[in-house]
Amino acid sequence: HDADKMEEFLEYCMDGGFVVNGVLAQDGGQIEEMWNIRESANPIIKADGYNYKYDISIPIPEFYDMVEEMKHHLSTNYTKTPTRVVAWGHVIDGNLHLNITTPGVFTEDKVLTDLIEPYVFEEVVRRNGSISAEHGLGQCKNDYLTMVKDDDVLALMKSVKDMLDPHGIMNPG
Repeated sequence: HDADKMEEFLEYCMDGGFVVNGVLAQDGGQIEEMWNIRESANPIIKADGYNYKYDISIPIPEFYDMVEEMKHHLSTNYTKTPTRVVAWGHVIDGNLHLNITTPGVFTEDKVLTDLIEPYVFEEVVRRNGSISAEHGLGQCKNDYLTMVKDDDVLALMKSVKDMLDPHGIMNPG
């Protein structure tokens, strides 16, 4: 019964042009293999070089464009060392893990960081996306909040944080 529903759903998606291609696990072993591929992404990227990581949310049809535009932005503006731009994400919710590495170089280059930011966040805003997806804002994105939230919303966010964390011990800053 569930297999019939899945087949009907996939056929609808393929016929409607929502899905071009894909793989559907046929058993538990294939499910595990697919998860292993996904789970290996972070360690592989970490082994490549210093990793500039961005957890963003943009419209699904723009995933590939975001990667290609970042590649172009870096190749025309940064020539010190090669960069690699890769991404994966959650297609269902528009969450994109955008990763930029410097192959063989394992320390941050502030010049490169300054070239990536705020560019990546400006591109997200231009696409009506979110500068923080599943991993939240943390401390690194505080400087960019005004790009996506107005003063009233920021004040409300601060008041909620102050109420829940009056001593500033959770994510200080």
